[in-house]
Amino acid sequence: MGKLLSLLARDESTCCTPKTYDVFLDFENAAPTDLEREVYEEVDHVLRQSEIVLDEIQCYKLKWNV
Repeated sequence: MGKLLSLLARDESTCCTPKTYDVFLDFENAAPTDLEREVYEEVDHVLRQSEIVLDEIQCYKLKWNV
């Protein structure tokens, strides 16, 4: 992934710059493979829990800043 990002970040200001690449990355419709499924589900669970915690912190903050 790092190599891909370095290709996308090339500066075209010099004549010696190698050709840049037009790459489309569809993050919204990406899906885990069977090998990635277990890790994906674990990370998804943690992220969902973090949203709940952040909501609770926000409510707590609003409650005590009256």
